Amino acid sequence: MTVTGRAALPARLAPLLLLALPLAPLTGCGIDDSGPAPAGSPASGLTRPDSRDVAAIHVYFYSATGLERVSRSDARAGDAQQARAAMELLTEGPTGAERARGLVSFLPHRTRAPHVTSPAHGPVEVTVPSDGDLGRAALRQLVCTAADAAGAMRSVRTGDVTVRVRGEAGGVLATERCRR
Repeated sequence: MTVTGRAALPARLAPLLLLALPLAPLTGCGIDDSGPAPAGSPASGLTRPDSRDVAAIHVYFYSATGLERVSRSDARAGDAQQARAAMELLTEGPTGAERARGLVSFLPHRTRAPHVTSPAHGPVEVTVPSDGDLGRAALRQLVCTAADAAGAMRSVRTGDVTVRVRGEAGGVLATERCRR
């Protein structure tokens, strides 16, 4: 008996399909080889307390995209001197490599770092060695740097720490949380 009509066509193509099937993966998926695409600046943002780098102290500087958290290796990371060390590093300003990346500080040039008191609970107190020459951007740098150091010691998120900034005469300049 011979096969005719509709069933004849698939029966004739079956051997050809069996030969073509192993070659199908060689045709590709239709994605052109275009190379990497520019994606902008690296990811940034708040981190979970359990994912912090315990060998680093974090300070905050500005880039073209806003306030950025910068990690600095420091032996004082994780100890009682962390908040003080963070203020000292912030006062020094961006390193040469950080400036090359476009990071800047809006803190006035100071010869001494702000004093930080970081109790186990309640607001962190930052006393700056002046009374009122800080702009909004500089206050945000101070608040976020102090909150990050206190958050690391308290095992809480940076944004959950309240910081009170006072002038040298004791007047309150700001009471806020780090919002980037």
